[in-house]
Amino acid sequence: MNEITLNAYAKINLSLVVTGKRPDGYHNIRSLMQGIGLWDVIKITKCPENGTKYNLPHCTIGGIDVYLCTDVETIPMDMSNLALRGIAAVLDACGSGRDGSGTGTADTVSALVVDIEKKLPVAAGIAGGSGNAAACMLGMNALLGSPMSLRELMEAGAGVGADVPFSLMMNARRNDGTLAGLRGLEEASTAAWIGGIGDIVDPAEPRMYYTVMANPGISVSTKAAYEAIDAIIGAQGRETDEYPLFVNDLESYTLRDYPEAARLRTVMQEQLDADIVMMSGSGPTMIAYYGDRGRAEKGFARMEKICGSEPGWRTWLTVTGE
Repeated sequence: MNEITLNAYAKINLSLVVTGKRPDGYHNIRSLMQGIGLWDVIKITKCPENGTKYNLPHCTIGGIDVYLCTDVETIPMDMSNLALRGIAAVLDACGSGRDGSGTGTADTVSALVVDIEKKLPVAAGIAGGSGNAAACMLGMNALLGSPMSLRELMEAGAGVGADVPFSLMMNARRNDGTLAGLRGLEEASTAAWIGGIGDIVDPAEPRMYYTVMANPGISVSTKAAYEAIDAIIGAQGRETDEYPLFVNDLESYTLRDYPEAARLRTVMQEQLDADIVMMSGSGPTMIAYYGDRGRAEKGFARMEKICGSEPGWRTWLTVTGE
């Protein structure tokens, strides 16, 4: 296999409870995450060393030239990009063999072109970047002959980003037709309860909802949200044995510090006749949930009109829990 194309699906949080701050400064959470029917497209192509004629930014990972191709200017083109970090994690785990270390699984790869067709908003609380990293890790593993199992990929992904382990499991399930050689694929699920800092992933029965998503065209720093949350809910968090759905502890920060996100939620609550409206992740994307497709379609039509008069606002109609 010399080329693979995968959809990189986003996720939403049906719940997100911060259970406490760890000694290392990170936060433990308990969250029910599900994939949604919105995605970027990732294509990874092997090419001979220096064989690509593209005038593309590139970096060297484990002796392999990796060329990044995307038309979105806000995506970083260096190793701060989660997609590139995901590829690095797989190559590091497999070993290129060029320096005498590792298994040498990736020894035949000289250069790669990574093409990201970006459709999702950036820094929006729906793990678009983590989904890109997951798709790159799944794709790179497949190009190498699937030496790593799904759980091995998830373990490596924990070092790339907190949402990457779940994104790997969910994207493996959504792309299962392309990833038939992946060991452990039968465990993959589109929904999971998440614990720790995102590294504990327990498959769950999906909860199906029709959703209207909207984004106000601004970005929110997840790091800043977690740094601020201690002052709002306390460093001890909310240790409990009960984790209800449709609770998001990070809303208190984002709605306080980002007035446009707060205004978007208010508009959706007042105008869309949804069962509930809640922020996903650290925001600012807001989700209106419906049990009925017809009501969701009416809500989406209403939100499209609203977005037409609000510069920067975007909306989508999709499903979660399929």
